[in-house]
Amino acid sequence: MVVEVKLPKEIEIRLRKDKTLQNIITKRLEREIAREIKDDLFLVMLFDDLLRGSELTDEDVKNLDCKIKEGIMERPG
Repeated sequence: MVVEVKLPKEIEIRLRKDKTLQNIITKRLEREIAREIKDDLFLVMLFDDLLRGSELTDEDVKNLDCKIKEGIMERPG
């Protein structure tokens, strides 16, 4: 999977000049993005397990889903 990351112009210029720094930043971004995705998937699986066999309606689940995703997006870091 390819993900495009938009960086501030100053950083982009610096990275183009320094391939070593570019490699370090690329690896860091890959690790951080992978960790965030792993954490998000864990939460999805956790809530899927919790809701299995539940009496909640599909609408209830959609509302919970929206609230959880909002909370994830608001997390610092």
